[in-house]
Amino acid sequence: MNTQFEPTYEPRFTSADLTKSIEEHLQELAAATDAARLSEEMLKYLETCSKFHNYSVFNTWSILFNKPDATIVAGFQKWRSMNRFVRKGEKGIPILAPIIFKEEPNKENSKTILRGFKVVYVFDVSQTDGEPLPETPDWKSPEQNLMLLDKLVRFAESKGIAVSFVELPGDIQGVSSGGSIKVSPQAGVKTVIHELGHELLKHHSDEVKLDRAICELEAESVAYVVGKHFGLQQLNSPNYTLHGH
Repeated sequence: MNTQFEPTYEPRFTSADLTKSIEEHLQELAAATDAARLSEEMLKYLETCSKFHNYSVFNTWSILFNKPDATIVAGFQKWRSMNRFVRKGEKGIPILAPIIFKEEPNKENSKTILRGFKVVYVFDVSQTDGEPLPETPDWKSPEQNLMLLDKLVRFAESKGIAVSFVELPGDIQGVSSGGSIKVSPQAGVKTVIHELGHELLKHHSDEVKLDRAICELEAESVAYVVGKHFGLQQLNSPNYTLHGH
């Protein structure tokens, strides 16, 4: 039985406190000169970015530092709209939200003004109960094609995109981060195409503000069509979808 309630928050953070906390974390990260440690921290950050695609860099760091095991986060009302409810006693993850006012409130096309930021709280799916979320489809394809892979890497380099093959945490097959792609040695060539899709569609650009589900759908569509063209098998779901958050 789900317990519905309106959350109350203790004033654990002010916007200045949260900003100072994140800046301190970033300074600690910058001071981590050990190559192995730095590599581990950066991979952890890239993994988090892939989970929280709609959040700013600052808020991504805040989620990472305050709840490193978070996977899907949303606000209290967003979870309620999805028939999931935050459990009583759960502490929210602090992020910054813009404070926006209309210059002329009664005018339809009034100019909006940014007045600053305030701390708001989001919750990870593990902090909620309710209707199950749809499982992420298994879209991975293990098929290798060394000739095609070589051509894809060369193509990426011609576009200024660096491709490296490294062990990634968990079951992650590939990560794109705007100008670079990391791919697991166990991943198939379709993963490279998928991550290239993210890069070429500029999903990491500040100018592209799409829901993560849409970005994944676009990249997977690219991977399916290109893979089909080059005769790849086991392409799995051409209608790949991912629950947006």
